[in-house]
Amino acid sequence: MLQRIQTLYLAIVAIACILLFFFPLANYYHEIQGNYKLFIYGIKSMDPEPKVLFSSYFTIPLIFMAVASFIFAVSAIFLFKNRPLQIRLCAFNMLTNIVLVMVIFFFYATKIKTMTLIEPEYNYTGMALPLVSILFLVLANQAIRKDEALVRSADRLR
Repeated sequence: MLQRIQTLYLAIVAIACILLFFFPLANYYHEIQGNYKLFIYGIKSMDPEPKVLFSSYFTIPLIFMAVASFIFAVSAIFLFKNRPLQIRLCAFNMLTNIVLVMVIFFFYATKIKTMTLIEPEYNYTGMALPLVSILFLVLANQAIRKDEALVRSADRLR
């Protein structure tokens, strides 16, 4: 039963998780201090000689949360026979995406701001993708609950 609407919603969530790796989340630009872009996989300096160097391990929690969200979405698609587990996976995936947004805003943006002394300019595409994921996870969760209620009502009639 892969041809249900929640499969489409969960596929959109998986695509949004993949697109997170291609769009920057925030830009840090100042004429004197430098030009940096925050990606989910690291911080790139757009200057030939960066003034602040960031470790390649700095954004590993972001990568972990984005990959976990992708894995939860794809595995929820194929758990269509176990709807209660599918509901729990969607709820945990929502929590993962909410934590991802909070970590980006409250930890990474402020940490990079203190290190570079540059105010962040949030890229709308990159920052909207986790929010789109949360929206479609809510829609998928509602559709799964509706299917579960339909199955339970059909079981009562037998």
